[in-house]
Amino acid sequence: MELKRDLYQKILKWRHKKNKKPLIIDGLRQVGKTYLCVKLGKEEYDNYILYDFRHDSNLSNLFYDNGKISVDAFISNSIVYFNNQRIIPKKTLLIFDEINDSAVARESLKLFSLDGRYDVVATGSLLGISDLSIKHIPSGYDEYLTLKPLNFIEFIQAQNISDLAFKTIRSSINNKTELNDVYLNILYSHFLRYIIVGGMPSCVIKYIETNNLLEVRQVQDNLIKDYIADFGIKYREDGTRLLDATLLIRISRAFSSIPDQLAKENKKFKYSVIEHGGRSSEFSDALQWLEKTGLIVRSYNLRAIESPLKGNAISEEFKVFLTDIGLLVSLFPISLTNDLLSGELGAYKGAIYEAIVADMLYKGDKDLYYYSDTKKHLENDFIVELNDGIDVIETKANNGRIISAKKLAMNETRFRIHKVYKLIKNGYGKGEFFESFPHYLLPFFLENQNKKIESKLSILDEIPTI
Repeated sequence: MELKRDLYQKILKWRHKKNKKPLIIDGLRQVGKTYLCVKLGKEEYDNYILYDFRHDSNLSNLFYDNGKISVDAFISNSIVYFNNQRIIPKKTLLIFDEINDSAVARESLKLFSLDGRYDVVATGSLLGISDLSIKHIPSGYDEYLTLKPLNFIEFIQAQNISDLAFKTIRSSINNKTELNDVYLNILYSHFLRYIIVGGMPSCVIKYIETNNLLEVRQVQDNLIKDYIADFGIKYREDGTRLLDATLLIRISRAFSSIPDQLAKENKKFKYSVIEHGGRSSEFSDALQWLEKTGLIVRSYNLRAIESPLKGNAISEEFKVFLTDIGLLVSLFPISLTNDLLSGELGAYKGAIYEAIVADMLYKGDKDLYYYSDTKKHLENDFIVELNDGIDVIETKANNGRIISAKKLAMNETRFRIHKVYKLIKNGYGKGEFFESFPHYLLPFFLENQNKKIESKLSILDEIPTI
């Protein structure tokens, strides 16, 4: 079955540019990058050629003629290699799959960019951990897009939710009007299952085809095993892979500690949870590896709630989340699945509800920050820069109090924020200093915010002539 992905619209915009550079689509392994490239080739071009550099090392030789790299050599060699396959400028899409496995393929993007005759789209899942030297990675000759696991909106789109329903939900967000109980109950049921299934394409497809969460868990377990098999992988300058055994062990330990890190009342990542006496000097490279491969995302504590948030991030104080909520939940005991469906999460309640908001913010293209000042008894789940300023997002499994956010909203600190949003189980609300709405409407809210920002930047008032 086909899953509708929002990123495909951005890929189509690239396809119809007049003077475009080669496009690189990066992201976590098995997130659907190659599928979208093949879809593009089938729907928008006369034909396409898929170059799988991970599984066919001979493909790197196609770039050479008498020891020199050239576009013409690659095209002529490809025609022979693929049994007289037609390659027509602007009508044939060249797909470079897993370009991180071929240094010369990565280097060739500059040549294709300067040549301008052929459309090239490349995929990479381990680009961030490459040891390729600067001479092999020309800058400014390609464009980047990142494909993430399905977000909640894409998840419910795959389940025959009607266009009218989406229109009603978006209108509710825009106008801040209450949805009826039918909508709220159905969305809440989808939301609970999204927490369990997540957004990895193979998991979503298995869920839709079988409606069996045990089979979904098996798919998730296999995905995790595949990711673990890559732990410690690096790339030499020639694009060949090597395994760093020490790094492998440290990545495995850091990754395995994530559920315990989040189950703590204070979810700040502590190296001592990995192992007694663990230090940043031992495990910082492991976390960086996990982050660059797209498996984890960090939420940084802020020294001040002031714009730009990135400039106020404390690099050594952070929380760690997986980039997909379903993969994270699969690391917890299977009994948690039943608890989720019944709404009884016990000790894991705080971890799961904070992680689902992290999932939605990350997939909504927002950087993750929080604020914690133990001396002043301030603890805020998420701080985000949205359309109208800096906002606080607090997540509650039920309808708990948000005392720390109140201090910020009522100007009891030196920081000035725009608004406080409280995420709750169901329904809209407005308190003395906050607005509340259900967790599962956060992706629609972020979508609306992003559209407002894009509108501001894309439609400018004309400057009068003088």
